[in-house]
Amino acid sequence: MGDVLKSRLLGWISFGTEKFEGPAKRRIVMTNILVMLITALAVPHAILFALYDAQALWIPICLTLFCAVAFQLTPLLHASNPYAGGLYNLSLWLIFATTIAWMFSARSGVHFYLLAGATTAIAIFGIRQNPLSILSIFLGLACFIIADRNFEQPAPFIVVSDGFMDVFYYLSIPTAMLFIFCMVFYGFKQASLAEEALQKEYEYSEALLSNMLPGPIAAQLKRNPGRTIADSHEEATILFADIVGFTPRASHQSPDMLVKFLNQLFTRFDDLANRHGLEKIKTLGDAFMVAGGMPEAQPDHAERVARMALDMVAETNKFAEEMGENIELRIGIHTGPVVAGVIGTKKPFYDVWGDTVNTAARLETFGTNGKIQVTAETKAILESQFDFEERGKVSIKGKGDLDLWYLEGMR
Repeated sequence: MGDVLKSRLLGWISFGTEKFEGPAKRRIVMTNILVMLITALAVPHAILFALYDAQALWIPICLTLFCAVAFQLTPLLHASNPYAGGLYNLSLWLIFATTIAWMFSARSGVHFYLLAGATTAIAIFGIRQNPLSILSIFLGLACFIIADRNFEQPAPFIVVSDGFMDVFYYLSIPTAMLFIFCMVFYGFKQASLAEEALQKEYEYSEALLSNMLPGPIAAQLKRNPGRTIADSHEEATILFADIVGFTPRASHQSPDMLVKFLNQLFTRFDDLANRHGLEKIKTLGDAFMVAGGMPEAQPDHAERVARMALDMVAETNKFAEEMGENIELRIGIHTGPVVAGVIGTKKPFYDVWGDTVNTAARLETFGTNGKIQVTAETKAILESQFDFEERGKVSIKGKGDLDLWYLEGMR
């Protein structure tokens, strides 16, 4: 029973919002809530009048019940225009509250409902429709002042005692204040929700930026938007890794399976880069590029990259076992000077250039399946901590003959 009532209540509140989104939808929901509140206020007033003297107060009783029904028509007007229901609701409210105030005089305090109605203008029309909001507030205040200054005595056909007027007054004032409080609370609630949404968007954009760019580079961009970021690093270690036989795999495997395969493997490599404190630069198809010693200097950058290369091979073997197939990497590592910077404004990315990068890429291309190939420069830095197998001189396109070694493992 409770769930059914809740479902119907939510259905009524959202009635007429199907065609709208964003502020317009919230405005319609707010108008529907106001209709429910007004009805909830009108019915007890009619009951109060009937309990006092139904025969003497039949006119305000009929008027109150008629308005309670008329207010229920408000949601039906939303389909024509998002402001139609709000205009109808406020107009009916001003007429009804002013008429009741005229019937019972300002002594009843019912004219304070006009102030409560004025506070709903911004909630219904929003700040983008200032003319409508200002007009509604002006009319509400004008009707309140007219009632307060001119409705000194009840209408001739309204005959009630002073005790009834006191009861009516002490009922009207708190109810009007409660109504105003609800509007203010709603305003602050909306502001709080907007702040939370902005905070979530900010956190999302920060996380997105930190994933796209290294932390120090992202901080520089935030401090100096539009600034060209270009750094020279005297020594860094670059790693290129490539999946052996990826082209045949791509030709016979479905796109979904192919993307899933790359995502699973490269996600593991991302975790390794984070674990070793290295910077993932980019992926190019099935190639994975990592840099050590940048954007901030690391005295042990070569060692970090070497450890990651060994872990990549181990992780790939583990992944291959899980997949039940043969998966191998070719890895090339070289150490030397590089230049790095941020390219682009629409989709900026951090990239690295220089002969060191080209050499590492060539080592991967002319590497051996399942092996980690390094240059003499990298070996000289690592030979006290790692074991190597000499490959000898190898003719590398664009680089000539290079003395190369295979990184075998930790010493």
